[in-house]
Formats: sequence, C-alpha cells, structure tokens
Amino acid sequence: MSSDGNKQILDFIEWRRYGGNLPPALLGMTLVAVHAYALGVMIEPLEQEFGWSRAEISAGPLVTSIVTLFLALFGGRAVDHFGPRKVALIGVPFYAVALALISTAGPNLISWLLLYALLGAALICIYPSVWSAAITQRFEKNRGLALAVVLSGTGIASAIVPFLGANLIEAYGWRGAYIGMGGLSFIVVFPLVVLLFAKDQPPERPADQKLAQARPAGTKGELLSPKFIRLAIGGVIYSLGATGLGINAVPILMGEGFSLIAAAEVAGLVGIGTIIGRIVGGLLLDRIDGRFVAMGCALGALSAASILLATNDSTLAASIACLMLGLTAGAEYDACAYLTTRHFSPRHFAALFGMLGALFGFTSGIAPFIANSLYGFFGNYDGILWAVMPMFAVASLMFLSLGRYPDTVDEPEPQ
Repeated sequence: MSSDGNKQILDFIEWRRYGGNLPPALLGMTLVAVHAYALGVMIEPLEQEFGWSRAEISAGPLVTSIVTLFLALFGGRAVDHFGPRKVALIGVPFYAVALALISTAGPNLISWLLLYALLGAALICIYPSVWSAAITQRFEKNRGLALAVVLSGTGIASAIVPFLGANLIEAYGWRGAYIGMGGLSFIVVFPLVVLLFAKDQPPERPADQKLAQARPAGTKGELLSPKFIRLAIGGVIYSLGATGLGINAVPILMGEGFSLIAAAEVAGLVGIGTIIGRIVGGLLLDRIDGRFVAMGCALGALSAASILLATNDSTLAASIACLMLGLTAGAEYDACAYLTTRHFSPRHFAALFGMLGALFGFTSGIAPFIANSLYGFFGNYDGILWAVMPMFAVASLMFLSLGRYPDTVDEPEPQ
C-alpha cells in the first residue's frame, strides 16, 4: 500500500479512537463565549431597569477578564495535575450556576460586578485549555484540525447566543434569560461531558516523553523562558491589533463613506472568515511548520489594514480586507495553541495555553478602549490603521523567531 494510503488509514484510526472527545469539547468551547455574546442583547433591558450607562454594564465583562487573567495559571495547573475530565465535570455546572446567578443582580452596580467576578472564577474551569488539553493529549497526526474543530465553538456561540438570548428576553425578561441560558448550558453540555469527554486513555508517545525530558523546567520555568515570552508577545500584539480592527470594522467602514447597513453587511465577512480560517488553519498546521502559519496570519492582517487605509468607499476592497482579517484571526488562535504543544512540555500545556488565553482575553477587553481613544485623538480611524501595521509586523517576527520544532523521536504508529 502506498504511503498516502497508510496515512489515510492511520488518520481514520485516530479519528475513530478519539473522535468521541470532539462533541463535548466543541460544546464546552461554546460555553466559554456564551456570556460575552449574550451581553449585547441584555444591554437595553438593563439600561431600562437600572439606569446604568453602557460603560458601567460593560465593566462586568472587564472584571471577568481581570479575574481570569489572575486565575489562569492556577486553572491550567489544575488541568495538568487532575486532568481535563475532572476539571470539566466541576466546571460545567459551576459555570451554569454562575451564569444563572447574574439574574439576581440588583440596582447597586457592585452586585453586577461581583457576579461577573464569580463568573470569571467559573470560567477558568471551562477555559479553552481544558478542552484543548484533552485533544492535544490524544491527537497527533490530526492535532491541528482537531483543535480547529474544537476552538470553533466560539463561532457557534456568536451565531446562536444573541438569537437565543433575544427570544428568552421576549418571553421571560432579562432575568429569565440568564436563568434559561444557565440551565441550557448545563442540560446540553454536562451529559456529553459525563458520557464522552476524556474517558478514553490518551496514548503514551515517546516523542512527548522526550520533549518533556528535554524541557525539565517546571511550569514557572517555561512561562519565563525566552521562547514562551516571544510566543506570548507575538500573540498579544496580534490579538490587540486584530481585535481593535474587528470590533471597530463597522465605524471604520462608515468613516470611509459606507452607510450603516452597507458597513454592517461587509463587516459580517469578518465572522464568516473567522470560521473558515479556523478550519483551514487547522489543516495547514498538520502539514507545515506552525510558525509560518502564525507569521502568515500576522502579515495577512497587516495587508488587510493596508487595504482599508489605501481605499475609500470600495465595496470590493473592503470585502477583501474584512474577509482576510477574519481568515487570519481564525487561524491565529489555532496556531498559538498548536505551537504551545510543539515547543513546550506536554505536562504543562494547560497552564501555558491557559495563560496565553487569559492574556488574549485581557487584550480583547482593552482593545476597544485603546482604539476609541485613538479615534478621539485623531478624529478618524486612520490612526488605528497606521498603528496596527507595525504591530502585526513585530508579531510576525516574534513567531518566526520561535525556530523549528524541538527534535523528537519517531513514535509507533497507532494500531
């Protein structure tokens, strides 16, 4: 049988043996973004009931991002020590309860912030590192694609949560909507976690053992290693720039002469591109060095910013730029997860990737503030476009500087 035939058989065996982990992990990743995508439809009823400003309401998610930043290392170490299954079995009901408890917020803004702090603690127990750790432990030949499928859960949340939340508000009010989403989170996800998630034993790979032996430093040592710092700098700079562009895509296009409706239609290509980019990025990561995928994403985002800066009122150019931005954003997160599995000890994956995820989440929280501050200073969005281009260039250099994957030994093929 040809080598291509053997590879296809081995790929099938890996999917058949460990594919049952994907449905609970995919839905678990969906939970990670439920509260974020629900907030948009909650703002108006919260304004009406409490008289809070939108900035005050948005302070809740900011508190969550701060809490997760401080607890990310602890949560990652828990996954590395106890395993992703035990953490998920606690995390899913904890998150469901914390989400439902937001319905108890009172007129004092402090209660709103404290409830979001509790949600942040629960979020650590269902963080991307929980679901991705189970996948990286089991998948080798199809790791990039398997990670891409799981991490696409946030795209599912963006598609269904606003619609679900709006209908729940219409029927039960905003308090009933939070209770309903918390209940559905538990009912839909928890049974799959119990039945399928990480129940099978991951294979023992000589390659992973050699990588662990080659990097004997503990979690703190790897966090402070020059290579991880370069990966973190590249990822954070990229996330800051891409989030600033993505969130402000509609006003940027309106500043170029588009109407509100036209700008919203074109900006929607960012979301479509993100989903496509996630899957395509996963396929690429299984075939070429991940640093080149990450570097290409940064340069693609730089090109998107350049197109937006150089063209005015061109639907074709704006569409290309928004689609390109989405494609690169989708693949970039996959690439950072994959690079973590290839360059660092598998024993510390959850802690390392959990810290990266917390940093990315924090930058996503502050990117809108920075972008709108630049708008206030320059009076237009050109300053943002000029600012992000050197940021993407630096990010691409950081990814390139990671070098080749550490040497590994040949591992036995799965039977």
